[in-house]
Amino acid sequence: MSLHPIPEDRAPGARPRSAGAGRDAVPTGVGSRPTRLVGIDLARFLAVLGMMAAHLMPPSGYPGHVPWVSRVVDGNASTLFAVLGGVSVVLASRSALARGEVAAARWTTATRGLLVVLLGATLALGPANVVVVLVYFGVTLVCAVPFLRVRPGWLLAWAGLLAVVGPVANASVRAALDVEGEGGSLGWGELVDSLVALRAVVLTGTYPVVTWLVYVLVGMALAKVLLAAREAGTDRRLLVRLLAWGVVLVAGSLTLSTLVYEVAGRAAALAAYPSFTGPQVDLLVGESGWGAPLDTGWWALALQTPHTGAPLDVLRGVGVALVVVSAMLLLAAALPGWALRLVEPLRAAGAALLTVYTLHVLGVGVTGLMIEALARAGGFTEVPWWYLGPWIFAVHAAGAVLVGVVLATLGRKGPLETAVSAAARRTGMWAAGLGRSR
Repeated sequence: MSLHPIPEDRAPGARPRSAGAGRDAVPTGVGSRPTRLVGIDLARFLAVLGMMAAHLMPPSGYPGHVPWVSRVVDGNASTLFAVLGGVSVVLASRSALARGEVAAARWTTATRGLLVVLLGATLALGPANVVVVLVYFGVTLVCAVPFLRVRPGWLLAWAGLLAVVGPVANASVRAALDVEGEGGSLGWGELVDSLVALRAVVLTGTYPVVTWLVYVLVGMALAKVLLAAREAGTDRRLLVRLLAWGVVLVAGSLTLSTLVYEVAGRAAALAAYPSFTGPQVDLLVGESGWGAPLDTGWWALALQTPHTGAPLDVLRGVGVALVVVSAMLLLAAALPGWALRLVEPLRAAGAALLTVYTLHVLGVGVTGLMIEALARAGGFTEVPWWYLGPWIFAVHAAGAVLVGVVLATLGRKGPLETAVSAAARRTGMWAAGLGRSR
């Protein structure tokens, strides 16, 4: 998530500086702008488009539902969002860590996380048309603080451990509490009950930290290996390998999940849900979950049902993220200067992901209020185009591009990114000064 200015030196996927270039060096093909992580910003833009599609395209059972759209975005857009958040954690903290200012890096990251929590809890006060991810994401950023100096291999080891243990604990706790999910978007009203809120954030919510920390740790490992490859001059080769690994993870998780379900999983699911018919069980496992495996049984843990945090769901989501990030970095490195200028509004919108996402949620809230008023006035015979469907998705996507055009023209970051960066920078400077005074 783009919560901060993107480092302008030696970034993966960006063109290297010429020998002896100073701080204001300008790379070929991007006009007067300094070197940017163009590919990362483009991946961020795709992530927010995917989340818009998940919120605005008709879900299963609604007129106009497009199954392939659900298959592409459900559980993948939010995962890409989280993995890119892990990338951002590394990019935002690397300069302070390189200077040995560990406390500053930790305070900066924690401040970003806390500010995202505050924003998310405020956005959640609106109509509950979408589940706002920001409280979960902000807490996950805070939980990532102890991992800032951990090597990529150990980051992946921790992520793997959480990916295996997390879904079992998640499903077991929900079964013991007899809840499908708790917390929703976790607005200020839900945060008043601290025990339920903490439980929801960690385990029983829609985007529990036990799952999202996996994605953030993977993103942190990804950023570190990309930066190391950049230093060694092997970044292109690494990106091709990561792209291939992403394809393998996606194809492998989908294939294995299908085999498990067809051979024994469907029968086990029918036994767990005796009142369901075969088609109903097929629909259950094919649609998105609510942050945890559908059951404590082995079959639910062995499927890649989106938004369940089951191991194969995690592998599929990580695979998609690797494909998107690698492809966008390769594309950005290959584009000529005129093409980079053409995609600059998309890059700027991606760099302002927090601002764009917030505007999107507010827009969904406005149409939610409109649909409630329409229902009170006598109802409606069909879902309006401005509430669900490709037209309202196009409106939100065009709005994101418009934000990018404005920011690219002005040469600025998004307003929320600017505010969060300023606050985080101040706490980082305070922590660095405190460390030097000792």
